Amino acid sequence: MARRFEVTVLGLYALFISIVSARHEPWNDETQAWRLAIDSKGVADLVHNARYEGHPLLWHLMLQALGHLSRSWWPVVVLHVVIACIGAWLVLRYAPFTRLQKVLVVFGYWSAYEYAVVARPYGLGMMLGFAACVAWLAPRRRVGWTIVCLVLMANTTAMGTMLALALAAAFVFDWLWPDGEAQHPSRRVRVMVTLTAGALALLVFLIAVRQIRPPADAAFQGTTPTSLSRWIIASIPTFELRALLPLVYWRDTAEWNQWLLQPDTTYMLALVLLLAVVYLAIGLLIASRRRVALLFFVLGTGGFLIFFGFLFDGVGRHHGYLFVVWIISAWLACSGAPSERPVALRRLNTGVEPSRGNLLVLSLVVPVLATIELATSDILSPFSDARHVADVIRGAGLLNAPIIAVSGSDAQSVSAFTDRPVLFPLDGKMRTFVVWGNDKSYARAARAADSATTALLTRHCNVVLIASSAHEIASETAARAHMLYTTNFRPMSGARYRVWVASAPASARCPAPRNPAAPAPSAPQSKSTS
Repeated sequence: MARRFEVTVLGLYALFISIVSARHEPWNDETQAWRLAIDSKGVADLVHNARYEGHPLLWHLMLQALGHLSRSWWPVVVLHVVIACIGAWLVLRYAPFTRLQKVLVVFGYWSAYEYAVVARPYGLGMMLGFAACVAWLAPRRRVGWTIVCLVLMANTTAMGTMLALALAAAFVFDWLWPDGEAQHPSRRVRVMVTLTAGALALLVFLIAVRQIRPPADAAFQGTTPTSLSRWIIASIPTFELRALLPLVYWRDTAEWNQWLLQPDTTYMLALVLLLAVVYLAIGLLIASRRRVALLFFVLGTGGFLIFFGFLFDGVGRHHGYLFVVWIISAWLACSGAPSERPVALRRLNTGVEPSRGNLLVLSLVVPVLATIELATSDILSPFSDARHVADVIRGAGLLNAPIIAVSGSDAQSVSAFTDRPVLFPLDGKMRTFVVWGNDKSYARAARAADSATTALLTRHCNVVLIASSAHEIASETAARAHMLYTTNFRPMSGARYRVWVASAPASARCPAPRNPAAPAPSAPQSKSTS
């Protein structure tokens, strides 16, 4: 019966995320990592091109290896779905949860949408975190495999690095001071293990930081607040709610990354803060069943809250690792007998034990509702408009015309689906991915694009410019160009496009068309007719 349950739920999960992934239209961050990986010439070139990305390179290396088999986007989708399914299988097979709890975890927002459908390295880190738990908690502890999982996780994202360090500290503590009747190692062994584990953790941390830390000339150096207001301090605990209550605004479509409970008044902040404190208390009660779980919850949750509050505020996909900490803490807490020491913890467990499972179930309900909200929206409406913009350019017969990236990240995602490089005017280079570098303000890019347009029209009859609907191109460019397309709706990602075409004066080299093409219509909001 247990095996039938696992297979049935896993099959339904795989079917669900496959359908949503097939309908999902990738956006800037997804296509950036993909094209940077497959269009870099070898590992050394990948390391150089990715120096501004702010991520370790494990995901990029996997994509580069995949690119040797196919340059299509669909193998990336398959890889990401497989990673998500492995993570779900680990929960269904090994997590010490009830069947209801397992279903809620697997179909929660982070497991079934954000880290399963949006193809980024965060789902890989979550899966490796689950695998590390399985290896550590196995009847015959797999220390080697635990270390492998932690090292790999540390090389997925900055969030993965922090999660791996917190898990490593908890596992070392669990080995040095185990619960129950397990024999405690001698003091000499304790010192040797602590020093070895500390040295290994430091080495892994330094390697990850070397990959994450942006160069000195990077335009983005984090979001450290210049001053600490009472608003900032009070907002720090609310990051926990962004992970556990990940509902978003819905205006015609779900507005991804637009958190529904984002406070905009002092009264609203006070209510959200109070709710966050309640959730943090529930997390402590769930984790307090075993010392290793409580230690991990405090280290993981506290570390991420401090990181988001003082170093990098992040967005939803970053905050989701607080949910990963929540699940792994519950996993560790429910594995084995409750801790008998200290006495205060044993007394607390005696009172909380009957309601601990119900508290965990209640904490997992809202993320499932968020899955329904976001997945439904992704099926019915476009997540991104990049693929349609590429079709518009192709349909207008302009695929072979030079394309200028006025808005770099937006043009990059269109370039991914035309499979042609675009000109980044501030760099003066043709690429299919963005190298962020130093100041790339929109105003400077617009001026550089106008100069590039002038130069290109001496050799080409048409030049395509891809801009953002939130900004205008240079007035000199607009005077000699016509708008081919504009996104007249809000995609889930919020990225809207404007496509301009500048044409050379009619001449023997560039004869005027007999039937000039009319501007392409804007994309419909429903996928069924796009």
